[in-house]
Amino acid sequence: MIRAQLARLRRSRTFADSERLLEFLGFVVTETLKGGGGTLKEVQIGNNVYGREPPYDPRIDSTVRVEARRLRAKLKEYYAGEGQMDPVRISLPTGGYVPEFTLQPDPAEAREPHPSDAEGIFREGMGAAIAIMPFRSLSAEAEDESFADGLTDELIFRLQLAQGLRVVSRSITFQFKDQAYSLAGAARELGVDAIVQGTVRREDDMLRVTIEVADPQGFVIWTDRFDAPARERLRLQERIAITALSRVRFDSSAMRSSKIGPRPSALKALGAVYRGRQLLDEQTPGSIRAALQVFEFVAANAPDYARGHSGIADCHCDLYRLGLVDHDTALREASTAVRAALAVDPGSVEAHTARATIAAWLEWNRAAADEGFRKAVELGENARASRLHGVLLTIMARHEEAERLFREARAIEPFSIQQDIAETISRYQARDFGSLRAASAGAAGRSAPAEVLVYRALAHVFDGDAEAVRSQLAEIEHVTDKFPDLMLAAAELQALLGAPERGMRVLDGALGASTHFARAMLAAALGRDQLCLDMLEKAMDRRELLTVWIRTDARLDRLRHMPRFSALMERLNAFVPAGTTGLADPLAIVQP
Repeated sequence: MIRAQLARLRRSRTFADSERLLEFLGFVVTETLKGGGGTLKEVQIGNNVYGREPPYDPRIDSTVRVEARRLRAKLKEYYAGEGQMDPVRISLPTGGYVPEFTLQPDPAEAREPHPSDAEGIFREGMGAAIAIMPFRSLSAEAEDESFADGLTDELIFRLQLAQGLRVVSRSITFQFKDQAYSLAGAARELGVDAIVQGTVRREDDMLRVTIEVADPQGFVIWTDRFDAPARERLRLQERIAITALSRVRFDSSAMRSSKIGPRPSALKALGAVYRGRQLLDEQTPGSIRAALQVFEFVAANAPDYARGHSGIADCHCDLYRLGLVDHDTALREASTAVRAALAVDPGSVEAHTARATIAAWLEWNRAAADEGFRKAVELGENARASRLHGVLLTIMARHEEAERLFREARAIEPFSIQQDIAETISRYQARDFGSLRAASAGAAGRSAPAEVLVYRALAHVFDGDAEAVRSQLAEIEHVTDKFPDLMLAAAELQALLGAPERGMRVLDGALGASTHFARAMLAAALGRDQLCLDMLEKAMDRRELLTVWIRTDARLDRLRHMPRFSALMERLNAFVPAGTTGLADPLAIVQP
């Protein structure tokens, strides 16, 4: 079975053009099956897979470690998407090179509808009943035990506020504290649709919280993990509980009204959607494509659940945002998916959010988008709706309103990479460079998304702090290698710091899948103004999303007096339908 699984991986789309990673995986799997997994070392892999001459030396060559990280990411992407129904799951645990093999349920059985699911994934009922069991501290420290109890209380408090959820009382669930119990037995005793449990672990000055949701049979529906400094204990409890509340909602208008309850397959669909949302939140090309596969699976297997369709629409909008699909493809696919979502559930918050996103990003209809986001929030709290509405208002130069919406989105979902990206780009375009510099200083020692690092670095450049950017270039180059546009941005930053050589080579070479807007920004940094204008015109021809920032981006200030740039501004304004108000006047914000 394991060798057959290797063959599936070799045939997969995820591992297309990844021959060396497959060779790496094949080698460690074969050695493990032969009984030699316990002796697998970095040197052995380096010599056998990468054929180093002289022999591989891990002190000076990090190839195996780098490739192992890539392999783990590829496996995660594969099993989140096209491989989620495979009978065997192969993983490469962090910190070693011995693979692990996990048998999954029979795919045929997993796809076979539950007898009670013949009429869909929902049933008549009063919402979903859940039990939040006491979280366990994995250390003997009293303060960690107290934190685990407090987190349990916070989750009970927050989740019982959600429409469509019924939460078992603390006085009942805490009877299970420090007791051995089976999940299936507890679910039967409590009469719930799902059980929430988790652990708290401390490593030095960091706290790691793992949350797991299981169905009444004890199978995991979804799991998540949160890390934060131990000094933020009280605030961390609240942030985790609020984020869990945001992500665990079914987004069903009938569920919110307590008219229906979940059948067993509804919980599976919710778990798949949760995984899709986790992938979408990573905001990398690979993770968004993997999320798309998950949402397509949900749409096909849970046709009476709108979230599969709305997730498909969100993925196409985000792929378009990153320049990974063209305008017409994104508009066609996202619009089709939204129509399907609204046909299933006209009151779906996420479907209305997706429709507003299409109006904003793909139709450039600011008035319709503004109204659509407001409609979505009227139906129910949604972090994505508030966040994207804030970006829209930034485009419309309504910065105070945008900041209010960003605060609302952060309050709904405190842990969110998408939120970090939206706030950073919007504040850069609003020329709030000081707040970005402060955020950069406050985040010292913490990892940040690639786009956040790039735009914070640009803020440092335009705020006159080039030295801070030089210290970040190595990290920026490391995290941007998966993003066609951001790979150009790394060269652009070097050019802005007075080192144009790499940018010249990049601009005169193969530019791959990068957008014309990104090429224009690199040309501007290199002082090639006419080429920059050429690229901006092509970007406008292709309706690239980033062209909405032509009116505000500080990198284009030097060109604003040119007639060709004025013509671009006229074209940009012509895209905006009549009746739209509040668009930014570039002359009002650009320094003379």
